[in-house]
Amino acid sequence: MALPARFRKARKQAGLTRMAVAQQAGCGQTVALEIENRHRLPSVATLVRLATALNVSASWLAYGIGEASGSDQPPESSEMSKRLRQTLHQKRMSRAELGRLTGISPRAIAKVESGGQSGIDVVESLAKALGVSPGWLAFGVGPQVPVTPRRGRPPAQPSARSVDC
Repeated sequence: MALPARFRKARKQAGLTRMAVAQQAGCGQTVALEIENRHRLPSVATLVRLATALNVSASWLAYGIGEASGSDQPPESSEMSKRLRQTLHQKRMSRAELGRLTGISPRAIAKVESGGQSGIDVVESLAKALGVSPGWLAFGVGPQVPVTPRRGRPPAQPSARSVDC
């Protein structure tokens, strides 16, 4: 199940309209519609606000990792940048090398490393190239080493642009 399906499922289980979720998350009116229709993927910060509004785990909502129920209270983006820097150091990998593996520019990687926001698709690409779990990299939740995905579980759909509230 991909993000749009998990989002729709959580929204319906919460008994909320798209507009209500967006309002509770402090997002624009079209964010929920754009996510459900696969037009955009949210940034990590926006996803955290949406997960909180839906009372679900951010790592489950973003990547299908862990249990849906309950909020996992993700740390600030500066913690994600710290985990990224530590992992790069542990793997003895440069931004340029990570950029070649992911197709993400070293400048964009440096932005994430310095605490800048990025889309959940970017975090998933970085995590895959680094051999770590995207839930751990983005939210500090779950094991650092990725759990083998179930058969048929597609990765998050890449997006030309990420949506932020």
